[in-house]
Amino acid sequence: KATVSVLYWSTSFPIKMESGTRIWTTRIVYLVGGTLYIIGSQEVYYTGAGSMKTFLPPLPYFLGMMMVVMIPPSGEKEKRGSQVAEGGGGTTNDSKVTKMMLRIALLECMAYLMTYLGIAYAGSTIFTIIYGSMSLVVALVRWIITRRTITRGQFLGISIASIGILSTAIEGLNSPQAHSVELGVFFTLLGCFAYATEYVYLEEALSTFPQQTVLFKLGKYCFLFFATLFVTIGLPHHQAWLENQIAAHHGRPEVVVLLYTLLVPCSFLKNYAWMGVIRSDGAVTTGLMQGCRSCLTFFMSSLLFCSPDTPNQCFTYSKGMATILVVAGTIVYSINVNPKFPKSPPPSTIDPSMV
Repeated sequence: KATVSVLYWSTSFPIKMESGTRIWTTRIVYLVGGTLYIIGSQEVYYTGAGSMKTFLPPLPYFLGMMMVVMIPPSGEKEKRGSQVAEGGGGTTNDSKVTKMMLRIALLECMAYLMTYLGIAYAGSTIFTIIYGSMSLVVALVRWIITRRTITRGQFLGISIASIGILSTAIEGLNSPQAHSVELGVFFTLLGCFAYATEYVYLEEALSTFPQQTVLFKLGKYCFLFFATLFVTIGLPHHQAWLENQIAAHHGRPEVVVLLYTLLVPCSFLKNYAWMGVIRSDGAVTTGLMQGCRSCLTFFMSSLLFCSPDTPNQCFTYSKGMATILVVAGTIVYSINVNPKFPKSPPPSTIDPSMV
């Protein structure tokens, strides 16, 4: 009961707070939840239970996304929106929600698969810092789709962050496993473009429909997709792809179950705050927050997982400099995008009905 109360407070708090406190609380929850999820996923991988052949790793992620239904809507319009999400309300609105969310869910599934391949080929160290280039990719995709302009100050922040990201990428390409790294960088960039396109559409969706509906439907469609693959492909081969791998990595089944269970609330915190960041800050700022999360994740990974057996997880001087550049770029961009703390958008802009 206490855990549920804390979880409810942690996720509803950023939405109910006003002005700058609400925005910064949402950003912090996003960074912490996202970092804990990636750290937990890495631990699952090291226990031998993280093979994508089983299609099991995505399930706690999208199940946590669906947990948004635990949070009561905060206004009459959002309550009406939740009724549509649950099957009530107008048929026209429900059809509009379904059509838009299927498009976004397709991008989400593609992006998840591409970024997973990026981790598999390049390793988590190279991946997390390359993935920080999301800010630049989002800005490019948003310019292509919406033709919105980016100010010189914003572009300066993006450029500083990108220099840090590219410096680490070049270091990885000079490694003995350069071919594998090149494939990893390629898949990671494909994933970045898929996520960036999704962010732009989500920014549009969240300006029209309630957050609970967007998050629940996105999680539901992706969960059903990967659950179907797990049942039809992964489950019949569970002994070879799961049980034998856990035994080979000297993992314990009870620890694997615990880790997968803990990943669900971590995903919930990360995704709920993620939607709040998109709604209040916009797509490009969300991309920059991804960059900060990547740096934080790498720093924590180096502390927890660095060893002679996993040298790619160890912290180096060049990666430290890349971290400083990405954080500096984020600060420069944020100063130019929000000279003052913006106020919460009025309910009418959040959800005339829902998406």
